[in-house]
Amino acid sequence: MIRLEHVSKRFETGKQTVEAVKDVSLHIEKGKIAGVIGFSGAGKSTLARCVNLLERPTEGTVTVGGAELTALSEKQLREKRKKIGMIFQHFNLFASRTVYGNVAYPLRGRSKQEISEKVKSLLDLVGLADKADAYPSQLSGGQKQRVAIARALANDPEVLLSDEATSALDPETTRSILALLKEVNRSLGITIVIITHEMQVVKEICDQVYVMENGQVVEQGDVFHIFASPQKAVTRKFVDSTSNLSRIRELLDDPAHPIQLKPGEYLLRLNYLERSTSEALISTLSRQFELDINILLGNIELIDGNPLGGLVVIAGGGHDKVSAATEYLSKKNVLVEVIAHG
Repeated sequence: MIRLEHVSKRFETGKQTVEAVKDVSLHIEKGKIAGVIGFSGAGKSTLARCVNLLERPTEGTVTVGGAELTALSEKQLREKRKKIGMIFQHFNLFASRTVYGNVAYPLRGRSKQEISEKVKSLLDLVGLADKADAYPSQLSGGQKQRVAIARALANDPEVLLSDEATSALDPETTRSILALLKEVNRSLGITIVIITHEMQVVKEICDQVYVMENGQVVEQGDVFHIFASPQKAVTRKFVDSTSNLSRIRELLDDPAHPIQLKPGEYLLRLNYLERSTSEALISTLSRQFELDINILLGNIELIDGNPLGGLVVIAGGGHDKVSAATEYLSKKNVLVEVIAHG
């Protein structure tokens, strides 16, 4: 559905050249929800604008729905853009138009009856059928974003780009908007690209994820495996941001020294992969390897329908027993990180 081949985007600012996107190639399949994540300045929003050619790439090709956009004339491109909806962080609604008027705006040129039927069906879809005559100033942030989503769907797009669409919303409203986007994807089969700096958003809605840093895609894959085994430092930071397991670093650095290891004790982080969470591994380690295990932190959840998570534990029993237990865990598809030892 969306294919970028060696896309780069450079901006000339006086004597300086800024490379916002550097040689990015990616393929997003039809009907998928893909997340593009990165810190501020990573190039993710510029990349999104290259998908619909609001920013024309300096190099490379962009193909959407079988059409190579970078080879189209301006007239052809304007027609093709109608099939690429976009929603933004700050909604971009017309303050002087009602909810009905905002959603109807992309439908100019159609008959009144056609516009009325379309707008009503879209407002039903986003749960705002009773707000047709309200103005944006009378709506909450979540309601404004629902109007923006309805407007983006007016021309029956094949692709929906969401550029930080939930960044200005509170957590509960964010969850409701993500649930709506997931329903739009399921019911209409629209391919969705989520641009975000929040890994929780990726975790809740996406099928695949692309991690950007300094204008490049440094890591990509399905969401489960990115969370289970992040390879790059920037990806690990994002993954840790959604887990309380990362708090172990704070406890170790605490001047009050809440964690003190005795000789022969190891501070371990166990990362469970796939179905290993269903096994009684801790009790097995304690019995089979004669280890004393104290669980400090835990985090188990479902990612894309699969259990994933881990524990931070203190394991006491000496080097040989802990090494044997670590080897056992690796065979059970559990990654073991030695954080510290006594």
